[in-house]
Amino acid sequence: MSPVSEGGSPLTPLRGVPATVVGGYLGSGKTTLINGWLQAGACQGWALLVNDLGSINVDAERLRQGDGRVLELGGGCVCCTLRDGLGAALVELARRELPPAHVLIETSGMALPERVASQLQLHGLALARVLLVVDLERIEALWHDRWVGELVQQQFDGVDLLQFSKGDLLPPGEAERRQQWLRQQLESRAQHPAPPFHSERQLVRSDAWLQLEPLERSQVLAWAAQLSPELLRAKGEVWLTDAPDGPVRFDRAGDRLTLATAPSRPWSHPLQRRGHLVAISRADAAAPRWPSTFLQATPDPSSPLIPA
Repeated sequence: MSPVSEGGSPLTPLRGVPATVVGGYLGSGKTTLINGWLQAGACQGWALLVNDLGSINVDAERLRQGDGRVLELGGGCVCCTLRDGLGAALVELARRELPPAHVLIETSGMALPERVASQLQLHGLALARVLLVVDLERIEALWHDRWVGELVQQQFDGVDLLQFSKGDLLPPGEAERRQQWLRQQLESRAQHPAPPFHSERQLVRSDAWLQLEPLERSQVLAWAAQLSPELLRAKGEVWLTDAPDGPVRFDRAGDRLTLATAPSRPWSHPLQRRGHLVAISRADAAAPRWPSTFLQATPDPSSPLIPA
């Protein structure tokens, strides 16, 4: 029996609430898009379901309370984590005194938006839109990638709207050319049956690192430069010696690395200074060598190779 057909369902308060799904491959810019909506005040009274609460850039002034699962923002906007699953996040929302005006879900970078949309409908929500963020800088390479190419192509299924990102990083006219190329690929793909779907767990592994001591910026950059192509995405915050007032945002998607010049926020408490990174790699890849391990194995160029 579905959650909404049962009289005493915990999800009954969410029945008929409109829902929008925002999908896109790893590093495509989903969180950046959602942050822009938040800052523009476009999500008043909405509920945001996201994969990583730490990736949502919420100003301290707007953050009123939090319990690790639900953050209440200014304007009646609620932000939930999906770490316990979609059903659990929806139950968390349904327990609140007032139902949200709209539910916005940011999918995992390896998920199929169409499948998430189907789950929402099964739970009784009214699907409003399925939006896919497309990284124009990498879409051609990803489309033909022998490892994730099929998944990237299937992410376009059931999508109502495409939001292009990173076109400003391309030479003049190149963004338009890639949009035209993509249109041709989608028209061609629509004439062929979809290949078998491989689940996220079959394709990737996830690893995390907690940083308890500060590092030099040059050390983090040296570590990032040696990362294997099998590492598809790494993101989080690092503790740098040249930015003592707060954590610095780190983001690596494909070959593009972003290490912010200034802290993304102040430390919540001087005694809680730490960094954290999450890496998503191909399922058959070895665990990444985190900065601390990499530096221990890297000889100091100022030291002699042979003791005197």
